Amino acid sequence: MTYSNKIKAFIVLLIVFAVLGRVGLYYLDKKYDAWHRPWAYSDDPNKPLLVGKWAGEYSDPDRILHKIEMEVFVPTTDEERWRKLNRPHGGRSGTNPRFFDGMAVIETQGKQDTFELWGGLDKADGSGLDFQMRPVNGVYPVGFNLNQLKGNWTGNKIMLTIAFALHRADGSSYYDSADPRHNTEGTLLLSRVK
Repeated sequence: MTYSNKIKAFIVLLIVFAVLGRVGLYYLDKKYDAWHRPWAYSDDPNKPLLVGKWAGEYSDPDRILHKIEMEVFVPTTDEERWRKLNRPHGGRSGTNPRFFDGMAVIETQGKQDTFELWGGLDKADGSGLDFQMRPVNGVYPVGFNLNQLKGNWTGNKIMLTIAFALHRADGSSYYDSADPRHNTEGTLLLSRVK
């Protein structure tokens, strides 16, 4: 009878250690990400992060006003982290700690278009960033569209220099070196949306 109780206690301890091991790996993974991607994760709830929602407005070379709402996604959500730890070979992915992605909605004269965005920071703990955008449906709106965005992120502000590409009704882009509008750069100040 004592032998049977020892086996039961051993099995219970084994299960407890397995569960605690998974939980421990989960929290170690979170700590690693906070160190590896300080722009996306922090133990300090008051620290401003690049991830989150941003808003601003800009004028294109035709002086048309565009409003933009943008979200930079968390690289790995808590749910994804749990799933990754519970599948075979669930180790770290090889993604670059400086890369980010997200979505943006641009409103122009009452019409909204949705874009995906992707880019990177100059360093994992840096403030310099650049990124690009493309329409989710693959069709650029007619007119000047954001082409390249480059600048700095500081706390609750992102200041960007923006370049434009002119798209025609057939979807193609067009460049005319004789037209100064095609070389115009703009600025975009994004503020954090609470």
